Amino acid sequence: MDRYDSLILEIIQNYKQESPERKKIRLRKLEKLFWEAVESDSELSIGQGRVGERITKLYVNGLIENKNGYGLTRKGRVQLSVLVEEE
Repeated sequence: MDRYDSLILEIIQNYKQESPERKKIRLRKLEKLFWEAVESDSELSIGQGRVGERITKLYVNGLIENKNGYGLTRKGRVQLSVLVEEE
């Protein structure tokens, strides 16, 4: 898991905190916020930016769930807190 994967987890977490009435973020909004966050990142190559593949990998690994929008699983919240502590 690299910093772009953790960015996706952070976006999902921040969206939930900023929009408590919605709680889940839709794919379109998640992709938009991801690209807005990385558009000035000159280190990101086209291959690294495959947001759909990243979301799928996070889903398969059990870090996020998709029930009428994306949210973090317990495992995802733990992983995000570990990543934040490492920074």
